Amino acid sequence: MPDDEKPLSEWARKRAAGKARRARLIERRESYFDLLMSGYSVPQIANAMGMSVAAVRRAIAQALADRRLDSPEDYARLQVARLNKALLCADALLEEGEVKAIPHFVKIVAELDRYHGLARPARLGKPARQRPTARLAPPPLALTHAPEPPAPVEAATIASRAGEVVSV
Repeated sequence: MPDDEKPLSEWARKRAAGKARRARLIERRESYFDLLMSGYSVPQIANAMGMSVAAVRRAIAQALADRRLDSPEDYARLQVARLNKALLCADALLEEGEVKAIPHFVKIVAELDRYHGLARPARLGKPARQRPTARLAPPPLALTHAPEPPAPVEAATIASRAGEVVSV
């Protein structure tokens, strides 16, 4: 009797098939994301998998949406742990007399200071006091799109033209 298993009900078979289909879908999304992270472009992935570019983009977007981001505090702790490990390596190289490790050591210390809130912007000293310069009046504004003013016309010319118009 232990060798005899009960056949699954139809509901259980459908449920198992759905779980397997979702697992394959997640695996495919992750493989697309891994290929993208490996340096392949979305069109290259779509061509290799025989899918449309839009479908691959959707799958990658879904894979990104499913990823959980760490809280800023957890991320900072992780970065500090990594920096501490790098600091130990740089310190060991300095102990051996490796002069090339000095810039790396200084950079790591600066990053640790930044994560611990100790970094301050570098101050170059007070700027020299500048003498006040004489301010010139701004030039008058010129109209750039205005027509040029007409030439002054004498009164006699106006009267003679007026007479010509009236006579016509």
